[in-house]
Amino acid sequence: MLHSSLMPQGRAEMPDEPPPFLGSWPRVYTAVLVYLAALIVLFYAFTRFFS
Repeated sequence: MLHSSLMPQGRAEMPDEPPPFLGSWPRVYTAVLVYLAALIVLFYAFTRFFS
């Protein structure tokens, strides 16, 4: 097959690149979850205050 020779072989051989901030992917995921939790709490408080 001609197209298979154009594709990179073995994705497992390529190491993951570090994220552009926070140093590691688990830290990025944690930051996103904390941000979303804070947003939910903020919107909940906003709704309770103005209802």
